[in-house]
Amino acid sequence: MKPFSGIRSSAVVLVSCVLLAACGTGEKPDTNAPTFTKAAEEHVPIAVSVSIAQMKFHPEKVSVHRGDTIVFTNNDVVDHDATALPDSSWTSGPLHPGDSWKLVADSTSEYFCSIHVVMRGEVIVE
Repeated sequence: MKPFSGIRSSAVVLVSCVLLAACGTGEKPDTNAPTFTKAAEEHVPIAVSVSIAQMKFHPEKVSVHRGDTIVFTNNDVVDHDATALPDSSWTSGPLHPGDSWKLVADSTSEYFCSIHVVMRGEVIVE
């Protein structure tokens, strides 16, 4: 049985080497390796339509992001406008039937038609 004892000790040494190799060396991570982080998602500005018809803004409330464009279109048979409340910081001026006007949203504000003061709406900037 002497010939097998050499094979047995060689097998034990071989298994030990394999197990040690599988455990790894405990090396520190490579600090020069590039790191990847998820970039902040940027909002791509969009255009949102507000129709003026039947003496109302449709929709009356519109939620947008800063930099989005709101397109007011007069689809009514009389002139209208869109004017910021309370200070008229922006206004479309008179929009004749079929006219459109664009506002680039930068802050939340209520607005109204200064020609027909019962017409009101709101731009909500998120």
